[in-house]
Amino acid sequence: MKKETVKLMTAPAGMQPGGYVMKAYADRVNPAIEAAQLEVENAGQRWRIQLRWACDKPLSTVQGETDLFPDACAIFVPTTAGAPWITMGDKGKAVEGLLWRADQEKPMGIRAEGMGTMQRSAAQDDWSVKAAWSEGYWTVTFQANGWAALKQHQQVALAIWRGSAQDRGGLKSVSQGWIAAV
Repeated sequence: MKKETVKLMTAPAGMQPGGYVMKAYADRVNPAIEAAQLEVENAGQRWRIQLRWACDKPLSTVQGETDLFPDACAIFVPTTAGAPWITMGDKGKAVEGLLWRADQEKPMGIRAEGMGTMQRSAAQDDWSVKAAWSEGYWTVTFQANGWAALKQHQQVALAIWRGSAQDRGGLKSVSQGWIAAV
């Protein structure tokens, strides 16, 4: 099992597609989440990936609210060697992963080939997530069976959204690069 504290950074506003985020959030230089604890365990075909981070004001209920955003996190894996993590892949060099949102019970599968191309879908039936907030921390545990890209490349990248900081879309805290999963 691998355990590591991962330092996070703010996703660069200047890289966001369109012009609005780049201008409106140009002064957002400090991450809403500074670090996360990462645990990765592989047992044959089964992967368990756990993230834990400080969150003094959890936000999980946003129904009917247009100016609130749920806490969330995602694990990304390259599908090919050389896929860039900071741009969420590139044409022909996709990243794929799992997304958890505090307002949903099931994880979503995600895939992207560059900024602004993220596609969400139902996660595989045998992939799951469990999340709990306690004493100022979120703990989110993903279980994924048969994750071929993770087995092949053995790298992950992280993204965490803190709803109380108005994080959403490209406004998030991210790992500073690919992290060895084993």
